[in-house]
Order: sequence, then C-alpha cells, then structure tokens
Amino acid sequence: MSSIQLKYIEPCFSLVIPTRDRPDLVVRCLEFIRRQTYNSFEIILSDNGSVPLSKEIYSTLLDDHRFRYVRPEQEMNMADHWEFAVSFATGDYVSVLSEKFMLRPDALSVLADLVKLHHPGIMTWQFERFEVSGNDVSVGHYHPLMKPSFARFYSPAEELRRRFSFETPVFSRTLRHMNSYGKLYSGCVRRDIIENVRKNFGRVFYPYNPDFTSMIGILNESDSAIDVGQSLMIVVFADGFSTGDSTKISLAATAQYFENYQETFEDFSTHSLFEKCWVGHNNIIAFDYQQLKNKSMKGPIKHLEIDKVNLFSWMLRDLSFVQDFGDFDKTEIERNYQFHQSNFDVLQKNKINSNLASLQNEMPCPYEIFHSGLTKIESMPANISPSLLAIMHWKEGVAPPRKNVLLDGQGIEKAMDFFYKYSVASLSLLGVSHHSVQNAR
Repeated sequence: MSSIQLKYIEPCFSLVIPTRDRPDLVVRCLEFIRRQTYNSFEIILSDNGSVPLSKEIYSTLLDDHRFRYVRPEQEMNMADHWEFAVSFATGDYVSVLSEKFMLRPDALSVLADLVKLHHPGIMTWQFERFEVSGNDVSVGHYHPLMKPSFARFYSPAEELRRRFSFETPVFSRTLRHMNSYGKLYSGCVRRDIIENVRKNFGRVFYPYNPDFTSMIGILNESDSAIDVGQSLMIVVFADGFSTGDSTKISLAATAQYFENYQETFEDFSTHSLFEKCWVGHNNIIAFDYQQLKNKSMKGPIKHLEIDKVNLFSWMLRDLSFVQDFGDFDKTEIERNYQFHQSNFDVLQKNKINSNLASLQNEMPCPYEIFHSGLTKIESMPANISPSLLAIMHWKEGVAPPRKNVLLDGQGIEKAMDFFYKYSVASLSLLGVSHHSVQNAR
C-alpha cells in the first residue's frame, strides 16, 4: 500500500496573541477569531502569565489544527515575550493582537481581498472603543467612532520620516487614523518583511516600546502599505488594562517598567537624548528610534535624524501629564528639563512655545464620525438600530450624541453585533468597496 503525503499549506494569516494574566479577555478574543468568515489563518496563543491559563479558556479550539498554545519556560519582559511568540508564526502575513482586541467577523476577509489584489507589505486599520467601568468586561459603553472610507496607500518611507520629525506627538489627536501606521501590533505585516527586519536589526521587538520599535524596523524594510480605511476591531478600554496609561501619569509605574528590562530610570537618564530626563512616552520612544537607527545597516532610516526641538516640546507636555511623582523629587526633575530648555536658542524656544500652543487648539481627527462634517443634533432615538444610525449619518447627514447604543446590561457581544451591522450598512450607503484603494493620505 502506497502512502499518501498531504502537502502542508501555509495559512494566509498568523494571529499571534501574547497574553499575561487576562483570562477573561482571552476567552472573548479567541471566540471572535473563531467566528471569522475567512478560514486561512492560525492562532498562536502565547501565555506569559504568572499562572498558566486553564485549558477551559481555549477548550473550543483544542481540536482545531489552526490553534497552538505556547508558553515560555520562564516569565519574560514584553519585548522578549513578543519575540518568542512571533517566532512560531508560519503565515504569509503576521499580526500581533492584544487580548483586548476583538476582531469584526469579516476582518480577515477584508484583509484577504486586499492581499489578493495588492499584496502590500503592511496593512493598517482603525478600531472602535468599548468602554468598561470597573472590572466587569462584559458590560460597557459603545457608540460607532470611525467613519468607513476607501482604503488608501501610504508611503512607508514618508511615514518613517514623519515619525523621526516629531512634527506631532507620538499620539496625535488630529492624525489619529495614522497613529498605528506601520505597526505589527494591531496591524498586519508580510512575514518576509519581518524576516528582513530580523536580518537588519537583529530582532523584531526591542525595549522599551516593542510596538513602536517594531514599527520603525517594518517601515524601513517595506515598500508598500495600505490603510484599510475602516475599523476592523473593537478594543476593550478599562482602568488598569494599559501599561502605557499607567506610566503616563505615575513615575513609580515608569520606574517599575524600566525594572522589567533590568534597568533603572537613573541608567536610562544617562543615555537618553536629553541627559537626566526620563519622563514621558515621547522621550522613551524617541530613544528607541535612535537605537534602531544605530543598529540598522541599510534603508531610509540611515538618512533620518530626530528633530530634538519638536521632541522636547512633547517631552514638556508629557511632564505636565504626571499626576503621581511618588517618592521622586518633582522640583529636581523640572529643574533638569528647564536646564535643557535654557540651552536652546531664541528661535528654537519660540518653536517649542508654538508647538505647545498649537495643542491648545488641536483639531479632532476628520475620520472620526462626529467630526467628519455632519450636523450635530442634541437627541438620539431610543433603542436605535445599526441601520438607522448609518442612515442618519450618511444619508441624512446628522450625528446624534455619542451616547451608548447598547441597552443596560448589554456587553461586548451586542457591541460587536451593532458594530458589524452598522459597518455593513455604512459601507453600502457610502459606496465603499473593499477592493478599491486610493493614493491620497
């Protein structure tokens, strides 16, 4: 009897979920992936928790050949864990998903259509917000946020230049739709590009901000990128879920974050771009950018320089966000920042002041529904349906208040149902096709 050898077919998408001690979210994240209308994908659940996840968390996927559970031999910092998790990916495209990310049922179908027609290096999408009060992730607030639009090509090299220029803070309200450009985390990247990043930079994820360090390497190695133009997932927002939020307001949290990478804030401040300054996201992310530039052997990154005047503007803003200085000497920290500010010339100081003043009147993102040119009205119909809200937005041209469209006690399942039906109705009314891609940013 001759044996029959089945040819292994690589999946189109590798969905990599690095997780740590969030079992309630993992259950929901996996369930929404399981419901995808496009089936050529694999799931890699990488568990870095203090206690291994119970098999009940992923029991519905145990017999699915597309699912793999992995766990490092010992707990890792975020950058090392993500590197470990992505090493198992075999798909043509790889996406790193937080357990807070809940994919729309047709999310992979939308991406697959773009892959088939354009085979881009990077695909980026928008997201919706599910706001949770307290610790119960099953109940929250949802109202459609982002206006669906045609997909758009953007230049990886230009986006890399924009990041290094710090023309705006890392997180810009006006350019909200561009905040994730180039990201593997909440985005999708061709695996051959990821391999090129490893060859050029040594690895994909570096401290201190692996989502941003990976973005820089990916943009440097890519020649094509697409903004999908619509939200493909709901993100759960709740107090205590985000490391970034805690380090924004608490210096103790920032110091603890450094310790995760076997470094102290004193050590970091000696080699940061502004000596003795260690506070704030823009500052730390700029340091990551510089480290990646120093490691790179080729690509547009070699010709870029960080605009330190712009950067310092946002460092001052970040310092103003700190609410909890804890045991740290606020006066001394402010004195260090004032010292560097005094070393700028008059024109540079004026630019810093102008940058900070511009944030006082920062415009909202024009891709947000509420700021897309609709006429705002003061009331919203009770128990509004997804199709009626889409009609109000895109046929009648009015935007009711951003009140919760869910009934009391309804949660993420109902939010996803509303989000999906609203998206389908909106795309139809706006005449938006998944297949058409525009060149305008």
